[in-house]
Amino acid sequence: MSQITRDQVPVEETWDLTPIFQSDKAWEDAFIQLEREVEELLTQTIYFSNASDVLEAIRTYDNLLVDLGKVVSYASYKYTEDGTDSRNQTMMGRAQHLQEKANSVKTNYVNGLMDIPTQKLEEYKKEEKGLVNYEKFLDRIEKAREHTLSPDLEDVLTSLGSTLNAPSGLYQTITASDMKFEPVKNRHGKEVPISLFMYMTQVETSPDTILRRNAYDSLSKGLGKYQHGLAKTLSSEIQKNVTLAKLRGYPSALDMHLQYASPTNSTFECDAISSEFFEEILDTFKRELSPHMQRYARLRKKQLGLDYLSFADVKAPLDPDFDPQITYEEAGEIITEAVSILGSEYKDRMSRVFSERWVYRADNVGRRMIAFGGGVHGVHGYSFYPWGGNLFDVLLLGHELGHAIHFTLAHENQRLINNSMPLFFVESPSTLVEHLIVEYLRKTRDDKRLHRWLNMYLMMSYHHNCVTHVLEAELLRRLYKLAERKQPLTTALISETKGNILSEFWGDTVEIDEGAKLTWMRQPHYYMGLYPYTYSVGISASTVIAEKIKQEGVTAGEQWTEVLKLGGSKPGLELFQDAGLDMSSTKVISDAITNVGRIVDELEKSF
Repeated sequence: MSQITRDQVPVEETWDLTPIFQSDKAWEDAFIQLEREVEELLTQTIYFSNASDVLEAIRTYDNLLVDLGKVVSYASYKYTEDGTDSRNQTMMGRAQHLQEKANSVKTNYVNGLMDIPTQKLEEYKKEEKGLVNYEKFLDRIEKAREHTLSPDLEDVLTSLGSTLNAPSGLYQTITASDMKFEPVKNRHGKEVPISLFMYMTQVETSPDTILRRNAYDSLSKGLGKYQHGLAKTLSSEIQKNVTLAKLRGYPSALDMHLQYASPTNSTFECDAISSEFFEEILDTFKRELSPHMQRYARLRKKQLGLDYLSFADVKAPLDPDFDPQITYEEAGEIITEAVSILGSEYKDRMSRVFSERWVYRADNVGRRMIAFGGGVHGVHGYSFYPWGGNLFDVLLLGHELGHAIHFTLAHENQRLINNSMPLFFVESPSTLVEHLIVEYLRKTRDDKRLHRWLNMYLMMSYHHNCVTHVLEAELLRRLYKLAERKQPLTTALISETKGNILSEFWGDTVEIDEGAKLTWMRQPHYYMGLYPYTYSVGISASTVIAEKIKQEGVTAGEQWTEVLKLGGSKPGLELFQDAGLDMSSTKVISDAITNVGRIVDELEKSF
C-alpha cells in the first residue's frame, strides 16, 4: 500500500483555508495589491520629524505584517499540503519573494527608528499617547540597538534573506519531496509504507517489534543516501550563524541565538537567557534525567523479552497488545473536554477546531514531514497533524492544538507588531494540553491498564521533549563550539558527535548503531536556532502548572488562559511569573525530573 495523493484526500481531512482567502483567486488579488503597496513603500524615504510620524509609520508597519502574514500563511499551508505540486511551489516561491521585499521595507522602518536617539524617542512617547500601544515593539528596538549594524549592512543582510535561509529551505525540500523510504513488512507479512513523519509518530512507538526494526533499517538506509548533502546543509547553517554572531558583536553563536532581539522578526523572540544558564539547563537534564531513562530502558528490555535494546526499540510500548483505536471525532470530544478546566473561553476555541476544520490531518504524498500548530492574525489558529487513529495520536494532536489555541488567544488580544512569542515560554501551552488529556482520561476511565498506558505515554512525552530535544540542543552546543574553533563539520564528525552524545546518555542500556548516529537528519530544529531546548523547558514548566491546576481547579486554569492572552507582550520569565512559576533557575526542571523518577517507580511496580 502506498500513500495517497493530495487529490485523493477527503475534504473532511483537510483544513478550511477560506477564512484566510476564499479562493486561490482571492489570494492572487491580495498578493497583487500587497505587492504594489510594498513596491510603493520601498520608494519612500523613511524620515521621522515628529511623534506623529513615528506613530503613523508603526501603524503602517503593523498593517503590513498582518497583510503579509495572511498572504504568506495561505501559500505556506498550500505548500505544506503538497510540496510536489508545481502550483503550490510557484505560489510559495512568489510569497517568499514578496516576503523578501517586505523584509526590506521592515528594515527601512527599523533603520529609521534606530536613527532616533533613545532620549528623543522617549520624548515622542510622552507627546504621542498612541505610541503606548506599541510599547513592546519600541522596547525591542531599544534592545536591538547594541547589536544592530549600519543601515547599509542591515540592508545587505535583508537582501540576502533567501540565501541566508537556504539551508533550512533545502532541508525542508529534500525531506518532504525528495527523500523516499522502502516499504517494509510487519509481523503479519503485510507491507507498510514508510515516511519520516509516520515513523516518528506511529512506527517508532508500535508494539510490533518486527515492523519497528524493519522500518528503522529502511529509515536508516534512506537517510544514509542523503547524509553528505544534508551534512553540508547543516554545516552551512552553523557557519552562517557563527559569522553573523561575530558580525553583530556577540561572544558566540549561542549567545546570539539566546539574546538577539530582532525588531523585524514578528513570530518569535529570544528572552535574553545567558549562554551559561542555557548550558546549565542542558547539564541538569543530562545529569539528573539520564539515570531514570536508563532504568526505564532496562525495564523495557526485560518486559519485551528482547536480547538487546536497539535504537529502534527505545520508544517501544511496554504493553505491546494495548493499542486503543480512536476516531478523529472521539479525539475531538476528549481533547475539548480535557481542556474545559482552563475555562469556557479556552474550551470554546478548542471546540471550534473540530467544527470549523482548523486541522489538516491527511498523510498524503508531498505533505510536510513534521506536525505543527500556529495561527494567522485576524483569522484563527491552524494545525497540521497526519492522523493515525490511535490514543497516541490524541495526545500528539492535543500538543499541536495547544499551540494553535495559544496563538489564537494571543492574536485576539495583542497587536501583531507586539506579539513575537518568547521562545522560553512557547512550548509550555502545548505540553500542558498533553498533561490535561492524561488527567482527564485518568478521571473518566476506570481502567488500570489504560492508566498504566498513560504513565507510559508521559514517559514517551518526557523522552521526546526532555531527551530527544535536549540531546538535539546538546549536539548544537558541541557543533557550534567546534565551528568556532575552525573545525570543519564533516559528515563523519557530525554523526560521530551525535553517537557520542547518545552513548553518554544511554550508557550500556541501548545499542547505538550507525542508524542512531544519523538521527540528526530527522528534525528541522537544527535550522531554528536553539529551539530544541525550549521543549524541555516547556514540559518542565507545564508539569508543575498541571499539578497546580489539578489542585486548584478552574481558578488556576483560567489564570493560565489569561496568561496565554498576553502572547508576546512580555518576556517568557515574566509570563511564567504571572502564572505563578519561577523559571529563573533549574529548580522547576529538577522537580519535573523527580516526577519522571516517580513515574518509572510506578511502572516498575505495575509490571
